[in-house]
Parts: sequence; structure tokens; C-alpha cells
Amino acid sequence: MKRNRWSTRLACGLLVAATTLGVALAAGTQGSRSDPLVTLSYLNEKVIPDVMKQVDEHIKGKTVELETKVQTWQNQVAFSTVEIEGGKTMTPAVGTQLVLRSGTATGDGLLDVTTGEVYTGTLIPNHLYIAIGEGQKVTVTERGALLILGEYAV
Repeated sequence: MKRNRWSTRLACGLLVAATTLGVALAAGTQGSRSDPLVTLSYLNEKVIPDVMKQVDEHIKGKTVELETKVQTWQNQVAFSTVEIEGGKTMTPAVGTQLVLRSGTATGDGLLDVTTGEVYTGTLIPNHLYIAIGEGQKVTVTERGALLILGEYAV
């Protein structure tokens, strides 16, 4: 019985040693200069084009998003001419700029940038006004044209 145990142990030991040696040899030959794990041709033909395609798609999406923002921004940077009938009231949002070009209009609490004062009363033509509070109103008494930069409601 002692012989069986000894021979079994020897066989198991040799099997473990052979397995360890085989794994070590296999691992040692991977990734050499002559046989790399990833070849340069694989990188050049597969990986780099895939990455560049993903980058191009991401850039294209961001470009469309930025173009939309720029168009919106351009619409807000230029004054637009708005003609308003007499008797109508225009409510500018805070920060909206306006210039009375023709007709007559009255406003309450607008900042007259031309003179640097808060102005209430009949608007002076060609003066730049800024709405500095919520709910301010400009009432056109005689058909007029205003240059407006910003948001407003008539």
C-alpha cells in the first residue's frame, strides 16, 4: 500500500510540474518581436479606422449642435425692426434693448443709456433704452417702428 501512495504522489507531482512548465513556456513565447500579441497591421487596418470613425461621428454631432447655437445667438445679436400699430403695448423682457425710430411711444422705468438715467414718459427717438425690470411696458401712441434686441411680447 505504501508503494501505491508513493507512486501516486510522484505521478501527481510530475503532472503539476509538467503543467507549470508548459504554461510558463507558452506564456514566455507570447508577445515577442517576431510574434506580437497585436500586430501593427491589425492596428492600422482595424483599430485606428474604427476609432477615427467614432471621432468623426462625435465631431459631426457636436458641429451640428454648435451651428444651431450660433444661429440662435446670431438672431439675438442683431437689432430687428418691429413696426407696432398705435394703441398697442409691447412688454420687453429684462435686458431687452430698444430704440424708437419713428412714431411716438411712452415707457415706464426704462434705462435711457444715451443719458444714463432711468426714464419714464414719452420716449425720445434714437435713444437706446434697456428694460431693467419685470413687467415694464412700452405703449405706442402713434404707429411707430422700433429697433429691438432681445425678447418681447406685443
